[in-house]
Amino acid sequence: MTDIAVQLLVLEGVPVLAFVYYLLHKKQMYLLEKGKEEKDEKKLRSERRIINGVFLMLAGFAMIIAPSAATLAGIEAKLSFELLLASLVVLCAGMAMLVGEGLIRYKASIAKERDPLAELK
Repeated sequence: MTDIAVQLLVLEGVPVLAFVYYLLHKKQMYLLEKGKEEKDEKKLRSERRIINGVFLMLAGFAMIIAPSAATLAGIEAKLSFELLLASLVVLCAGMAMLVGEGLIRYKASIAKERDPLAELK
């Protein structure tokens, strides 16, 4: 039964990964059409964190839904505790990446608004 769950994870993880890379490709093609080049390293790292966070969240959801989808397809599979625990770890890792990116952006926006001379008064 565990082998089927792992096979389902691979079968669902590959399309999710392909979807993420498809979106990256569409973004790059759009930028090329507009004639803009993306060279800002901080922006690239920020977008990469968001993309990785979304991928991990989708993978976590897919891991939880995989046994239910398998039973609909006629395959006998159940959501075991180990699979649930692993999927929650992956899901929480994705959420942590997204929350961390939000905090980094929030801190950067506060740093831009703050007047450096006001601290000296």
